[in-house]
Amino acid sequence: MGDVRRAQSGGAGFRGIFGLLSLLCLAAAVTTAHAQPRRWDIEPPAQPPGAIVLRAPPAPAGAPAETWTMSSLDNVPVVQNVTVPTLTPFLPAPGTATGAAVIIAPGGGFVLLAMDHEGWAVARWLQSQGVAAFVLKYRVLPTGAGAAGLDEAFAGFAAAGAEGRLRRLAEGAKIATEDAQEAMRVVRARAGEWGVDPVRVGFMGFSAGAITTMGLVYAGDPQTRPAFIAPVYGGLGAPAGTIPDRPPPMWASMAADDPLFGRTDFALIPAWQARGGAVELHLYETGGHGYGYPGREGTTTMQWPADFLAWMRARGFLGTW
Repeated sequence: MGDVRRAQSGGAGFRGIFGLLSLLCLAAAVTTAHAQPRRWDIEPPAQPPGAIVLRAPPAPAGAPAETWTMSSLDNVPVVQNVTVPTLTPFLPAPGTATGAAVIIAPGGGFVLLAMDHEGWAVARWLQSQGVAAFVLKYRVLPTGAGAAGLDEAFAGFAAAGAEGRLRRLAEGAKIATEDAQEAMRVVRARAGEWGVDPVRVGFMGFSAGAITTMGLVYAGDPQTRPAFIAPVYGGLGAPAGTIPDRPPPMWASMAADDPLFGRTDFALIPAWQARGGAVELHLYETGGHGYGYPGREGTTTMQWPADFLAWMRARGFLGTW
């Protein structure tokens, strides 16, 4: 583990982006994914209108094009080989806006993005509640095209060894956090145009998106620090980065039977509180990993949207601007 420890202290701050435990869990998820049920290529689903291209370094020459697949494991469409980050607004109907906003980062182990049930569906629900939502399609690690490319990538992760997998996922987390920071800048810069209060812009992420959410806070940049955060089924163990003084209030949810992050001491919570941050945690009995919106049928994870909205209301984020 010596190389991993050295890597964590270098570059753009591996320690300042995510916890080692979180990456180990994601590495395990990506490594075992190639053994999951059949995956096949699909046509790109209908894209919500209005996507805004975010500033980012140009894609490398010869970078593979985006492709979409679906798996018999969950029948969730996912996109891979994202090289151009975008932000898609979902604005409330006139007269219903509360002034609050949430940027949403889907998950996918930094190799793909579950754009619908961890992105667009969440945004449409928030939009219906008077909250401006913005879905972030962030850059991910490259793979070959389509289902065959994902299979090859998963096999490559399995063969890379623990340290190799950690390095690759660390690279993905760094890139995702850069795109999240740019998304925060754009929403705040255009807040007046979109009817958003710039001091009530929060960030929600699922799985790898939850790690990206934490990366925004650990980055320590006041200009891109969210007003509140909502990591959903992300790692909640001891933070590897430095928690700033008075960190943003956190709403977190996960299932106790989550095979990736369920076995944890939840050390992030007292650490957050010790720095002056407020935390509300919803630990649902069952629901596994990846329950997305609206939750997993037959479990109390179906309650998470209402729980999150109640928390926003209780903290005053939904007050009319």
